Amino acid sequence: MAISDNITRKMDEVEQEIEAREQDPQAPTPHTDELHAKALNAILGGSGSPQWEDYMNLFATNAQELARLIPTDGTTQPDREQARAYLVANGMCFLGTTTGLIDNVTTDLD
Repeated sequence: MAISDNITRKMDEVEQEIEAREQDPQAPTPHTDELHAKALNAILGGSGSPQWEDYMNLFATNAQELARLIPTDGTTQPDREQARAYLVANGMCFLGTTTGLIDNVTTDLD
């Protein structure tokens, strides 16, 4: 599976929470809350920190994907570094905008 598919799956979880909130303003939003909290910690911890790895692990289904995301696989090209930064920054958004999680990331990390 591609990392972009993992990101899309996470966006789908958030979209389900948005839909639930439209029906019930008190509906829980555990996926969105986790995404936001881990994105904030990743930003504060910085690239290479345990917090960064914890956040990126939300989008990895195996060790190779995690290595691409944190990155320990040597993929530090500017387009991939920018995609990683956007992936973390986009996670800071809450219910109304988190569906844009893949904005400026697309398939650059696949």
